[in-house]
Amino acid sequence: MKQVDNRVRFTKAMLHEAILKILETKPIDKITIKEICEEAEINRGTFYLHYNTPRALLKEIENEFIEDNLAFFSPYMHEGHEMSHLEELFGCILKNGRICRILMGKNGDPQMLESLRVMMKDSVVDDWQKEFPDFDREKLAYVFDFVFSGAMTLILDWLGGETPIHAEDLARRLDRLGHYCHLAINEF
Repeated sequence: MKQVDNRVRFTKAMLHEAILKILETKPIDKITIKEICEEAEINRGTFYLHYNTPRALLKEIENEFIEDNLAFFSPYMHEGHEMSHLEELFGCILKNGRICRILMGKNGDPQMLESLRVMMKDSVVDDWQKEFPDFDREKLAYVFDFVFSGAMTLILDWLGGETPIHAEDLARRLDRLGHYCHLAINEF
């Protein structure tokens, strides 16, 4: 039985690598099962034993990434915005740079970023609500969406080599931007 589990793990790893390789140059909606199977050197029947569509395969990769790295996101979400947590988050993103570039980049699934946004939003807005109890939660949520979108753009540029700075420096810069957004909440 263990040998079957190893074969399944190996097959899935081959499929994961195949779709990630294809995603480096082609958007998910343009990828066919045939392309994945050719890249992984498996037959279509084997693909269908595990997945119905390329998007289902991608979703599994996304879920595994989030699950495997949730420990890096959780401290930031639940214990405030301490710099060490931001540095850990960037360390995690850097360690997983290729998969982050692919999953969160232009050819990946836009739902990935949406999942991260939703995962973090309530915790961050809750923290802000404690700091600014007189502020409308909906307005704080607008500010969060703005900050998240900007931060993800900077992170993706950084991963793509368009922002040649160290993880710690980017974390400090985003922390400062977050601080200024807190100040802007007063004006919002």
